[in-house]
Amino acid sequence: MSTIGEALKALRTVLLMQDDVRFLKEAATAQSERLSRLAEAHGDLRDRVSRLEGMIEGAAMAAARQRRIEE
Repeated sequence: MSTIGEALKALRTVLLMQDDVRFLKEAATAQSERLSRLAEAHGDLRDRVSRLEGMIEGAAMAAARQRRIEE
């Protein structure tokens, strides 16, 4: 009976491991999706910062030009 008991115990362990692997696979997929959304948000933020930098540089150039005209 101990051989059958050990075989059933080993089978139970394998089934539990399969559940764990399935859970890890789902967690990795979810993490991948979150990382993808984060990368997209980072790109959007980079674009917004670039536009703001352009506006600031344009305003600085206009202010410098205005000062030269007044002098």
